[in-house]
Amino acid sequence: MRTVYINEFGIRPWESPHPMSDAKFTTTTLVDHDFTSVWGAWCTLMDTLSKDWPIKRQWYSSTNSEFNSLTEEYLFKKDIAKTLKNGDLCKKNESNNIYSTIKIMPSNPWEIENLALEGSHDTILVIQKTETSIEELWSNMAILESRITPQSISILLESQASILLCRFYDTETHAAAQLIYETTYENKIILEQAKNYFNEINTSDIHHYINGTQKS
Repeated sequence: MRTVYINEFGIRPWESPHPMSDAKFTTTTLVDHDFTSVWGAWCTLMDTLSKDWPIKRQWYSSTNSEFNSLTEEYLFKKDIAKTLKNGDLCKKNESNNIYSTIKIMPSNPWEIENLALEGSHDTILVIQKTETSIEELWSNMAILESRITPQSISILLESQASILLCRFYDTETHAAAQLIYETTYENKIILEQAKNYFNEINTSDIHHYINGTQKS
């Protein structure tokens, strides 16, 4: 079965029981039966969008802001440093002691290493039309450090010009890739391209797709 997509107004994280139904935003979700398939679908879609959204950066925050000692914190920073390349940033937010990291990704989606994305839906790909400094992006992403919610995502999207947030999910029964963005005329190209490659289904039919059953 091919990848399908669901398009909804609002900010609707796949795992959230309390989505935000605000027409200022759109969530387009690609769904398939395994992560490899949904990742390939996402790359296919993003490949068509890379001319308009060429800048790709990976963001995530530390899951634990409490260290038992300065030595433990030092070792944490040392381990993180081993994963950073030139231009990447890992920085501590002094107001909450949470470290968050931003890594520069290849513009070509097929060249992006997806292991971290498969393993955690708290890792986000930030897709930008125009490049901002990594320090500025780090500061703006701080709203997501403690908890990623529809409300915090909305604040982030409103504070940034023309960005696209991508999150990924992998479960035993299916996988999903979500694109969350402002509902603007310019951003309609995302949905137009999705229609070119995938079949659309409704949220009420997702369990039929996952289980391979016929709609009653």
